[in-house]
Amino acid sequence: MNKSTINMQKELLTIEFRYYDQPEDVTNSVCRNKTITIGIFDTLEEAIEKGNKALEILSKHFQVRPDDKFQLHYLFGSPCRLVTNCCYPTNGIQYFAKITPLKFDDLSNTH
Repeated sequence: MNKSTINMQKELLTIEFRYYDQPEDVTNSVCRNKTITIGIFDTLEEAIEKGNKALEILSKHFQVRPDDKFQLHYLFGSPCRLVTNCCYPTNGIQYFAKITPLKFDDLSNTH
């Protein structure tokens, strides 16, 4: 049986914001989050480029250090797929910019 398999991967670029909403009373502080999808890209290189442009926009409103960026070759040659401000003062809002691989498979080839 000669079936061709279709395995495809795309890259999902999102930014998640986490913050505490103003409590209704002292005991009811709720952590909220909002995720913004920047885009789905064909290559990791394209997602890194667009992600670093998004970080430039974030730097106008939040603290983003110059070395906080997506990189194709990071520690041990692996790509840097996560950038966050949770390691320094955040004024109550943390962001998590990340590139997530999306894998697609042909449903007809699953057993």
